Amino acid sequence: MEKDVLDYHFEIINDGDNLTESFCNDWDIYSYCDRYNERLTCSFVGMVVKEGNILLSFPKHYNVGKVTSRDEKLWILQSMKDILHIIEQDRQLYGVEPGQLTDTIPVDSYHHILRYYLELGLYHRQIRDTSKGYKGHINWNQTINSIRPLLSDGNFIYSQFIVNCEYDEAIFITECMDYVLYDFYNSFQSLLDDIHPYKRQFYNPIFDEYHFCISKLQTLVGRFFKDHERLLLNSLITYFQWKSNRSKSSKFLTLYFEWFWERMVNAYLSSHLQIMGHDYKITKELQPTKLNIIKPDNMDIEQRKKGERSRFSIQFDHYLNIITNRRQQLILLFDSKYFSNDVNAFNYKQAFYYYYLRGKYKDAIIRNALIIPTSGESETVVHVDRQHIDGLYIREEYINLKDVIDYYNSMLNCRMKLNT
Repeated sequence: MEKDVLDYHFEIINDGDNLTESFCNDWDIYSYCDRYNERLTCSFVGMVVKEGNILLSFPKHYNVGKVTSRDEKLWILQSMKDILHIIEQDRQLYGVEPGQLTDTIPVDSYHHILRYYLELGLYHRQIRDTSKGYKGHINWNQTINSIRPLLSDGNFIYSQFIVNCEYDEAIFITECMDYVLYDFYNSFQSLLDDIHPYKRQFYNPIFDEYHFCISKLQTLVGRFFKDHERLLLNSLITYFQWKSNRSKSSKFLTLYFEWFWERMVNAYLSSHLQIMGHDYKITKELQPTKLNIIKPDNMDIEQRKKGERSRFSIQFDHYLNIITNRRQQLILLFDSKYFSNDVNAFNYKQAFYYYYLRGKYKDAIIRNALIIPTSGESETVVHVDRQHIDGLYIREEYINLKDVIDYYNSMLNCRMKLNT
């Protein structure tokens, strides 16, 4: 009988925590930590499961107390599931982050296979191909166009024909899909959301030979021309590669949580910003009017000749340029920061952004802020105030990390319901 995940030993850490060498080796996470001099620092957000133990690494500023009782474990596991749900949904929209290591669970491959199954069922189409030989239905068109005949007594003689043939490989692809859908469901149904229940239909011992499955699937890829079929095969290959290379631990994590933080902040600000005259306020309540805050394309910041490529460009994280009800141009310029601690140094980049926009929009009112996660109440702190000199004024807006995660998850769930 499979062990209940709530009977596992739970270990809780945060992205950015200092870790010991032995801890990293025990959990097989050495590759997911940063080393600076003799110090090891956790650099991921996610889950590691190993031999009846579970390690949960939460984002910076996501405070979790001691977890001992089953109710506490259930609550904290669901909290991590919510974060992993965001990571997976965003990966389906934006792709997997670069540098993702091969021993992490290929959830994206599973979802490609699952999507094919839900839309088309298990693979069933026969593979039709051609080969040289004498047995089978002769393909006269290809034979005449590709094989040079011999002339004998005024007759054309073909040393070989091109014959049509059908392969049984579709059965193998069907069984591969069946194996992956069941294996993933059986392994991770208690640990991850968005997993489709599945009962295995085929039992083939060949799936203990991962490298054989990989080789056979790779030989099939070249015979497929439809994009969705090639995606299915490549997803199956990726899954078996993970099965063949995986260590004693299972990992679902990201090294780039700051990317997800930026996207969450953009959605949160769009629905929680209140424009008040020439200023703004970030509220905990949803606003009746959703603002179209965007991440604009890169902007060139140097003069160049036509057709010449710019060497210097900038890109804002969160940007809004509107005309207020007072007929005044108002620009909101926000930069999301994923820091372990409060800001303790002047942010030159955000200052440069201000000066660039001030030169471009001389009469606009520009509101400038750094958006920083906190585990406490939201608050506003003045980062720099040079209004009396050149108008530069940057705020630090601390917003509760859990509030942002909860809102983003609710938004994703609403989107999923609309698509079903």
